[in-house]
Amino acid sequence: MKKIFSVIAATVFSISLLAGCSAGGSAPTKFVIAYLPQEHDEKGQKINKDFETKLSEKLGIPVESYKATSYNAAIEAMKNGKADYALFGPFSYIVAAERAKVEPIAEMTLPSMADKPASIIIVPKDSPIQSVADLKGKTFGFVDPVSTTGHLLPKATMVKELGITPEELENGFFKDIQFAGGHDKAVLGVLRGQYDAAGTASIMPAMLEGKGVIEKDSYRVIAASESLPGTAIGIRSDLPQEIKDKVKEFLLSYNDPEFFQNIGGSPDAKFIEANDKNYDKLRETAKMLNLSPEDLLAN
Repeated sequence: MKKIFSVIAATVFSISLLAGCSAGGSAPTKFVIAYLPQEHDEKGQKINKDFETKLSEKLGIPVESYKATSYNAAIEAMKNGKADYALFGPFSYIVAAERAKVEPIAEMTLPSMADKPASIIIVPKDSPIQSVADLKGKTFGFVDPVSTTGHLLPKATMVKELGITPEELENGFFKDIQFAGGHDKAVLGVLRGQYDAAGTASIMPAMLEGKGVIEKDSYRVIAASESLPGTAIGIRSDLPQEIKDKVKEFLLSYNDPEFFQNIGGSPDAKFIEANDKNYDKLRETAKMLNLSPEDLLAN
């Protein structure tokens, strides 16, 4: 009888352990970061390694990393449990959330750009063009087919304001559409008369002014997009809640200007609270522009 009770007790204990482990996923023995393709010199690699070491101390398990070949590769790795964490642009995050059940653990943002338009449409200061409607029959310059702030958002802004389809905008509204190949080239193309108007990142004209490349007040803004959510820090949703809580706590308290300069392009960038709903407007934009997942991953 004692043996039977011992077997029952052991079985109940085992079931309890399994139930505890399954709540939010089993405890991982390591945490894997997938970095997206970008140039990292020796100093940048050292900065990333320091970040990983500190995160490892917070989690109490080793933190490893590798460079994914693309956004799609990082998403597949997270879907298959081979990566736990990655930084995604706003559009690629939408695909990651849908395909791999990735959730945003934090958002990297630049405070100076919070709630400001992500992209603008500009014309020369003395242009007779006053509105998007005045662009009919004119020459327009986008930055690049896969540019978010230099193509997709300016296009979406015009589609909304004009009440037409993307196809109607591209086929028949303009006299000609050209791709400049860079945000700076799009701005200069407008000021040099190559295009009647162009779409670009909202910060670009001021940056060119600061460098003395263009004169102050040499252009006018006739339309602007909504603001963009920041870079989404995605984490596997099936990880234990304790791990996710520790990663979030670590990120929100992380303060290293060199790290943010290296990975975010500005020492003033920082991690803030994130919410999946912050990306709903981009989902609407993608639907309006008939963008496929492959289109979104290219941005």
